[in-house]
Amino acid sequence: MKTITIRGIEPGLDRVIKSQAKQNNLSVNQWILQALKKITGMGKEPMFKKYSDLDALAGGWSKEEAKTFRKNTQIFEKIDEDIWK
Repeated sequence: MKTITIRGIEPGLDRVIKSQAKQNNLSVNQWILQALKKITGMGKEPMFKKYSDLDALAGGWSKEEAKTFRKNTQIFEKIDEDIWK
C-alpha cells in the first residue's frame, strides 16, 4: 500500500478530524481513509439506507390482536384442491 503525506493541515481541521475519528471509534488514519473512499465513490456504502422509523410498530400487537389476526388469516393456509387440478 502507498503512503501519502498531507502537509498544511490547519489546527481547526486537525481538531475536527481527531474529534470525528474519536466519535466513530476509529484511528485518524482509518477515519481519513473512510472519508476519502466516501468522497471518491469507492466506499462501501450500503445499497439501501437503513431506516428505523417504523421499529415501534414491529411486534407491537397485543396477544389478543395477534390471536385475531391469526384467526382472520387462517383461511389462507387452506389449499383449494379444485384450483390445483
